Amino acid sequence: MTPQNYQNKLAIVIPFYKVDFFEETLKSVASQNNKNFTLYIGNDASPHDPLPIVQKYFDIDDYRYFNYKKNVGSENLALQWERILENVQEEWVQILGDDDMISENFVETFYHELPVVKAKHVSVIKFSHQWIDEDNKVIEDFNYSFSEIKPTEFFIKKYTHEIQSSLSENIFRLDVYKKYKFEKITLAWGSDDLAILLFADKNNILYNRNTKVKVRISGASISGSEYLDDKKQKANFELKEALVTKYSSLFSYEFISGVVEEYLNSSNFRRYNAHYSVIFFYLKHLKIKAFFKALKKIYYIKKNAA
Repeated sequence: MTPQNYQNKLAIVIPFYKVDFFEETLKSVASQNNKNFTLYIGNDASPHDPLPIVQKYFDIDDYRYFNYKKNVGSENLALQWERILENVQEEWVQILGDDDMISENFVETFYHELPVVKAKHVSVIKFSHQWIDEDNKVIEDFNYSFSEIKPTEFFIKKYTHEIQSSLSENIFRLDVYKKYKFEKITLAWGSDDLAILLFADKNNILYNRNTKVKVRISGASISGSEYLDDKKQKANFELKEALVTKYSSLFSYEFISGVVEEYLNSSNFRRYNAHYSVIFFYLKHLKIKAFFKALKKIYYIKKNAA
């Protein structure tokens, strides 16, 4: 496994900032029984030096390390993801959180899936995952019954909390990433779900239950942090706006009209600034009465907020 061996089809990308569980993450990568991957580590101007830990598990030729002087993850995690991805050469990419882990057969399972992936023109593979705590104990095990899922169905199920998903348990094609990039939402909270929707490129998402990605839920993670709850609520509001103004054509009228209603209710309740562009969705569908009803609601929201 070397950075120059581009016969490897898989890049494992770790955006590094937090050192707390980083060694556990690296141990899981180093323990892969199939070594045909290239490891990329991007240091987002962390106060911690990850190299002593990296060099404990990997030889210098076994990874590519980028020591960035400017922190961009605090502005938006997606900027850090994209900065590292500029360097990736491999056909497929996993972005693994710096506190998450993968089972030792993860890479092997990926390669085993490739014939099916090629035959079905798949550009996103999703793997079963677990939530783990600070002590590596399993909080919850997610193992869904479907083997394939339409990208819009995946998104709706995640949006309605019928399934759980994060970025780490996905592998996607580099070329579709370059086509769509990441939506810049506060904390990148929801950016991963939109990415999987778009990176699927209107083909089914393949779901594999033969390995596990362990996603850590802790006070140091965005998912587990109550301190960030307000920002996560703001991110949900931004996600709704992006859905309606940019991606509504992918979904049914019923789903998006429900999103518009939720958007307006969030604006009213949390005093977020509602944009008129969202309700133009109704005009596109010639729902004039619904448009004027929503227009009136925005007017009163803005009036009350003044």
